[in-house]
Amino acid sequence: MTFKLSGLDVDKLVDVKSLMDLIERALTESPRPPPRTAIEYLGSWFGVMPASGLGYYVVKIVGVYPENPSRGLPLVRGTLLLFDPRSGDILLEADAGPATGWRTATTTLVALKLMGYGGGALGIIGAGVQARYHLEVVRRAFGYDKLLVYSLTKARAEALAKSYDGRVAGSLRELLEASDTIIAATTSIEPVVINSYVRSGALVASIGAPRPVRELEPELVRRGKCLLVDTREGVTSESEDWMGAESIVELSEALKGARCGWGDIRVYKSVGYSLLDLAIAVHLYERSRSLLGAPS
Repeated sequence: MTFKLSGLDVDKLVDVKSLMDLIERALTESPRPPPRTAIEYLGSWFGVMPASGLGYYVVKIVGVYPENPSRGLPLVRGTLLLFDPRSGDILLEADAGPATGWRTATTTLVALKLMGYGGGALGIIGAGVQARYHLEVVRRAFGYDKLLVYSLTKARAEALAKSYDGRVAGSLRELLEASDTIIAATTSIEPVVINSYVRSGALVASIGAPRPVRELEPELVRRGKCLLVDTREGVTSESEDWMGAESIVELSEALKGARCGWGDIRVYKSVGYSLLDLAIAVHLYERSRSLLGAPS
């Protein structure tokens, strides 16, 4: 029997703190995965991302389909598959959209913990799916004292702020100057985290898509000196947001004791990594067995 999970199933099953633990284990205990395979065809992008570890194989199959929104379908669609490496049995089949949202946001929590997150004022730039998942995991795991949201789409920013007991910032500058922690979750092609507005001691997390998305000014990255990343290869090959860094440290390295020589701010950048897909797939499988019963 295979557990088949819809997006709603995924949302109901996730326990953020348990997922954090699995992400840390996957990053420190699992073999480094092979590069993902991607192709472009008829205007769409299609990728296959395998990994192994924690006693399983995982494959995420995901595509970006630009014509879908006009048809009322998601821009990004995909499936997450978990396999038993001894038999080849498919143990889990889950909607990759929400699964990716949870694993990306929870990995940001791991980064914030390593950077010394201490609550205070949280600023979210963007009001889409990733912004919502990030707010949800921060609220569940760490909490915040005050929330500011900024988006070019004001109605979405207002709805998000209302859902999480925050308020909409009147401008991007207001959000940046007022926030102790800044999370950028946008599809902007121009930097949205402006160095001159960011206060000393701030934590910055950029989790926007790979290029052409651009969220961080090089001056901001240079000010942080060390850049914390999900993977060095992924960030430097798929993004421009690492430019200006004096050194780069991966999450897996930091979890094993490597130190960042921070400047007066601390910056994290992610573009995605298949070991994170392994962690969320194993988490969903274990939660499904626990709450729904072991498959026969």
